[in-house]
Amino acid sequence: MGTYFMANESSLFYSESSERRTRNGRSPKVHKNGLSGNVEIDEQCVQFARRVDPELDVVYDFFAPDVTSRMGAIIRKGKDEVIATARTRRWTLDQCNDQEKSYLGVNIENIVRSEYDLGEGATGPDFDVCSIDVDCKWSRNFGQWQIPPEAVGHICLLIYGDDVKNEMAVGILRIRDEILVGGNRDAKRTIQSPGGIGEIRWLVKRRTLVPDNFLMSLRKQDRDAILAPRGGNARAEELFKRCEGMVIHRHTIESIGQQVDEARRFRGETRQKLLDEGFEVLNGHWKRDRARAWELGKVELTNSSQWVCLRSDGSSPERRAALEPIRKAESLAYRKEFSKKIAEERRAKKRARKEAKAAAAQELDTVAPDEEAAYARQAVKQAEKAAVKSGEQLSL
Repeated sequence: MGTYFMANESSLFYSESSERRTRNGRSPKVHKNGLSGNVEIDEQCVQFARRVDPELDVVYDFFAPDVTSRMGAIIRKGKDEVIATARTRRWTLDQCNDQEKSYLGVNIENIVRSEYDLGEGATGPDFDVCSIDVDCKWSRNFGQWQIPPEAVGHICLLIYGDDVKNEMAVGILRIRDEILVGGNRDAKRTIQSPGGIGEIRWLVKRRTLVPDNFLMSLRKQDRDAILAPRGGNARAEELFKRCEGMVIHRHTIESIGQQVDEARRFRGETRQKLLDEGFEVLNGHWKRDRARAWELGKVELTNSSQWVCLRSDGSSPERRAALEPIRKAESLAYRKEFSKKIAEERRAKKRARKEAKAAAAQELDTVAPDEEAAYARQAVKQAEKAAVKSGEQLSL
């Protein structure tokens, strides 16, 4: 019968007893990393080690309740605050500069701390979760969390969200040296794939839908019209009229500069003005509004964060049926073209680094300030053009 022993502070490995030996009388070879060389046994050891980390269990149980909706809202809020649509008229993170993008991780960390009422860790990490130190790491690219040397041995909360792919993931992991690879000038490393990634305990699995970047899903002409007016009320009016029949979430309304709760004009004057033009703005908080939304457009509202604008004459479903294929075609074309451009840029950069290494360049990782941001902004424009062209072809 085998036994388990500690190979280091954060891992357990399996060792066969002296009673089980090979035919030549020698014990199985044990490698430097503590593994026996038996892949099947080693996999069992890793699984066992993952099961016997009580602190990981505590952290998992702490974040687990309603985690998809809470973390989804955190990601959306964190991005919207950096994009700052109300002040900048930007509508995607890829229109921001590199400094703003780098702040997103700190912003999400702060929102998590506020949402879960967490203090700072006792020994330096970001959070104190039930007296357990937990670091928070954000990445826009799945699996590319940057892990600093001081995080080794600690639990990390790993958060990922991508508006273009419309997906998110959240997991926790006990960081070990053995699962980290690479390294940049700050000595930060990434998690090995598939080995290290396979050790993550997922709270929210990858490909779970992230709260939508609503403006990204619209046609360019509608998006431009919504962002053109300076005032929040004017933008809200344009948003509702151009998106009739679509469920609009509170975070979208507030992202364009209209504070739903604080602005009486939104609840009064704005809705009355739209009603005079033949539109009814309905909210899921009110039973009467929910019934009216179903009556006018077969739209189901479930909570107070959801809004919909419908024509009083009941014609919204017919109008939306005509425009929806074009909107979807533009949105899909944008996401596809943008992903293509970014992939091309990454391949080109990889080739350039290989060439620089071959030439024994001294500064292999030097990147001009905002070089990536400039390329991303250019990719946004090119993807918008491709999206408009796709919509025009469909409308012919």
